[in-house]
Amino acid sequence: MREQNDRSSGQEPHFFMGDSAKVVSPFGARGGNTGISDADNLAWKLAAVVKGQVKGKAQKVLLQSYHAERHEAAATNVQVTQRTARFLRAKDGIERTFRDATLHLAKKHAFARSLVNTGRMAVANPYAHSPLTSPELAISHSVQNVEFEWGDGSRGQLNDLLKWAQGRALLLVWLGEKNAKAQLAELQASDLARRARIVCVARQAQQVRAIESVVDASSALAKACHMASPAWSVIRPDSYLAASSSQWSVAAIGQALVPLASA
Repeated sequence: MREQNDRSSGQEPHFFMGDSAKVVSPFGARGGNTGISDADNLAWKLAAVVKGQVKGKAQKVLLQSYHAERHEAAATNVQVTQRTARFLRAKDGIERTFRDATLHLAKKHAFARSLVNTGRMAVANPYAHSPLTSPELAISHSVQNVEFEWGDGSRGQLNDLLKWAQGRALLLVWLGEKNAKAQLAELQASDLARRARIVCVARQAQQVRAIESVVDASSALAKACHMASPAWSVIRPDSYLAASSSQWSVAAIGQALVPLASA
């Protein structure tokens, strides 16, 4: 991994991505795919700074998160491709013994076929050390582009909501059956609508109580956010989960948005 950040000379930091930032073996198309992921990770952060969505110290934290997240992803990809290379060209001794035994077993037994390592396809890397992820969440995963229903019954996808958010954080809110009015009042009294795009998620069409609402009868959005019964989730412009909770708290939502959008 190579980087340059010339703070000592007072210059602005430089960001490297793709093959200019790391060198990996070609197995699993991880070079090209992760290069695109590098660009996807950095683009919305630069845009947020340029548009003034984040200010002061939050700008520095947001931009430095690029290295924290993508260096972790690069290290993982290098490790994965190195393992593939060692399997394909095993050294004499235990490596070759393991490789040959795996190939022999794989001819007859299904369990051994998953051990045959001719290249692991690229995946969206999770972030375990990101300063943008809430401490309660611990690890940030990419949220799948699941389907839901618009209020008129037509089908929509998560990417439609992210496009509508136009580079801002997306706040999904699951209103409670008994306290929905109180929750909506809290949202309207807060500054959250200025800092994020808010969408209320209803489990049934008749439960829609806000203009910006979608229907998620199958709980696909909740599952994509890795929650069984979420109260709210914050999704970044690059579709990574920044925060999620089963407990309703406007203060906690505001805190989760601090690295993504200045108050």
